[in-house]
Amino acid sequence: MSLDELKLKIKEEIPISSVIGSYLSIKKSGSSLLSLCPFHSDSKPSMHINDTKKMYKCFACDAAGDSIGFVMKFRNLDFVEALKEICQKQGLNFESYQEEKKSNPKLDMARKILSKTAQLYRKTATTHKFQAYDDFIKKRGLNEELATTYNLGFAQARNSLCDYLGSIPDEKEKTFALSIALELGLIKIDRHNSEAHYDTFRDRIIFPIWDQSGLVIGFTSRAIRDDQKAKYMNSVDSFVFNKRNILYGFHLAKNAIREKDSVILVEGNMDQIALFNNGFHNTVAVMGVALGVASLERLLGITKNIYLALDSDGAGFSAMERINRQFAEKGVVAKYLEFSPQKDPDEFLQQQGALALQAKIENAVPAFDILLNKIIPEKLPEVLDRKLEILNHAFLMMSPLKNHLAASERVVGLAKRLGLKAEPAQIVKTYEDFLEKIEAKEKAAARFQPKIKVVAEEIEHSEFPNNHYDEQDLSALEISELELQSQGRMVTQGPKIHLSKTDKLVLQELVQLPMLFSEEKTLELLDLVTSDEVKKYIGKVRKVILEIDESEYSSVLSNLTNIPEYSVELREAVSSALFKYKVRELDGKTKKKILHDLKTKLQVEVLINKKIEIKKLQLLCDSDVEMTKLLQNLSEVEVQLQALKKLKIR
Repeated sequence: MSLDELKLKIKEEIPISSVIGSYLSIKKSGSSLLSLCPFHSDSKPSMHINDTKKMYKCFACDAAGDSIGFVMKFRNLDFVEALKEICQKQGLNFESYQEEKKSNPKLDMARKILSKTAQLYRKTATTHKFQAYDDFIKKRGLNEELATTYNLGFAQARNSLCDYLGSIPDEKEKTFALSIALELGLIKIDRHNSEAHYDTFRDRIIFPIWDQSGLVIGFTSRAIRDDQKAKYMNSVDSFVFNKRNILYGFHLAKNAIREKDSVILVEGNMDQIALFNNGFHNTVAVMGVALGVASLERLLGITKNIYLALDSDGAGFSAMERINRQFAEKGVVAKYLEFSPQKDPDEFLQQQGALALQAKIENAVPAFDILLNKIIPEKLPEVLDRKLEILNHAFLMMSPLKNHLAASERVVGLAKRLGLKAEPAQIVKTYEDFLEKIEAKEKAAARFQPKIKVVAEEIEHSEFPNNHYDEQDLSALEISELELQSQGRMVTQGPKIHLSKTDKLVLQELVQLPMLFSEEKTLELLDLVTSDEVKKYIGKVRKVILEIDESEYSSVLSNLTNIPEYSVELREAVSSALFKYKVRELDGKTKKKILHDLKTKLQVEVLINKKIEIKKLQLLCDSDVEMTKLLQNLSEVEVQLQALKKLKIR
């Protein structure tokens, strides 16, 4: 049985009052079920729960949704975690609803070998017969409980893994297992005997590496002697292991990241372990010097509060620049934690302690401020061209943020520090022109250049370098993630997108009054809607309502909305509308009046946004001439607003 079947079972067979009642106190008032809303400071029961419609709605803060959406929002869980928790509370066996899919023998064998290998290394470590392991644990200040949490292990100076695989009684299975272990880089072929193998990791401390679900997908190993060729070795990139898509410790940190609404990004496995050991459980480590797209999206699906706590050396600072840019391209301004003279967070904790690190976090400044300070010379140049060169450098640095106010404010501030006499509004305009040129170049490149797959060149990891470089077009990790997505196992709460008040109103009116979709004027509304998400959703609804019966409308729309591509705000807006939905008929005049009013409200919002932008420019304006022009523009917008208010339906 699939997760889709489980979702339907919960929604159709378990009263929503039963699900919400396992978290909140519910009381009956007449025919209504009421509860204090947990999503705002509710002093009287504002949340209405309707078992017939299978939905809840708060008439104070407008929170709304189905039972699964409630648990996701109330407990800050992703889709699968919410299903698991509901199953636990309602006495359902979650495991029985895992999607039945075709077995992948190669992937199944890889997972089995990786799991058994981790157990083998851990068992060796717990014998305490290897002084190097015990000394490492003691020196790093790790206790046995933490070593167990991280499943730390030890690889002997012998072929323990090869011996284990060689003991498989079935010859065909043994040959297959050896070939997979070889592909995973856990064993190698003996140069002197092509029929023999030897263990890759020997005389090394072992750190298992997990995927986001806590499955072992590879290992990092640390040498115990100075004469060993590589101090740190990772598993090779393979059909299971792709370091760009890994956040070390994520499966341990994800709940803390949600609870604290922040994440600390470090550069090495030991940094992550050290911070976790000191109470900073919302910490993950990057496996390399850049975040893969999957890792970036995984973090941003949980929090927008990012702290970059990378190494203090040049490579660490460069990694900070790259990762900061990646977040900026998503509209997120990351903060920076600097640890010099200590070389990394681990060493800082050893010498300064957890309280000092907490103080650093509380006083952290945006990474952009550090980067901008670096491009300003100690002695300001007197030559204008040199000042403009620095300003252009700042434009380029801030360009990932586009027109974000955080970018505009910083370039204006930098211009003042450089002693430029241009008006702030002119600086902002020059920056916007710079952005337009960049965008034009990018569009031209996309139009005329062939699409080329670029493999990003990565500097070796300063703490845990990967000494293997074979890349795969599509790793099995990515394949398995796609499989999980197809079952709903990786459904998150959706992107956090803000809907304007009017876009939300248009969305809800159309959902509550589906007969409006047959009106030609409805398409004119979409041209004025500012949210691409709302446009996309309304487009889907238009197609759906032509194919379903009226009686199915509410159920079909509810299922259509409850998918990860839509933001929480859109889901709640639709759920709120469906809660109020009832079948009704409208005459032509009423439809026309509703559409006219919605269009007018959208036009008013466009003008109000224009007023806000003009007022922002007024705050930056130092020139009387420019101020007069802005006041004139503001007056024109006011005239247009008044004209809209006087419009009468024709």
